[in-house]
Amino acid sequence: MFLKILAGIVILVVAIVATGLSGLAFYIWPTSVNDHKLSLTPDVIQRLRSLQSEHKFDPDVASAYPGAMNEVQRLEAQAAVDTTVQTLINALPARPQRSTVLRVMKLTLANFDSSESEERDQLLVYFDKIMSICGVESSGELLNIWRYGFPYGWFR
Repeated sequence: MFLKILAGIVILVVAIVATGLSGLAFYIWPTSVNDHKLSLTPDVIQRLRSLQSEHKFDPDVASAYPGAMNEVQRLEAQAAVDTTVQTLINALPARPQRSTVLRVMKLTLANFDSSESEERDQLLVYFDKIMSICGVESSGELLNIWRYGFPYGWFR
């Protein structure tokens, strides 16, 4: 009996590790858990528009980001953030929910192609800003799952 339980635990751990390493965890990770309505005010929309108008992916001393490798990569990364913000500006008035913000961010993350870890990290800095502006306190580990494959926040 003990060996069956131990084998079951080992299989479960292997399945969890394989799901994380393969990237499958990101695609099945839910965005609607702990969903709640957001307070959408004209100020929130204005702050999103201000963020959208910023020049992004330049060197940032505060986050130790050296800047995009070249202008093409910078423009592609900026377009990902700007498109996300515009989608939220359009979608939030009809559905001001935490899940709306996370769903839109998840779509962007799924299509973000940069292999540069610095751009990936900086994208998350901008997504943290978006969440802060919208009043979303946590991504429910979505950002950790995308970046690292595992919900490392669970282990704190």
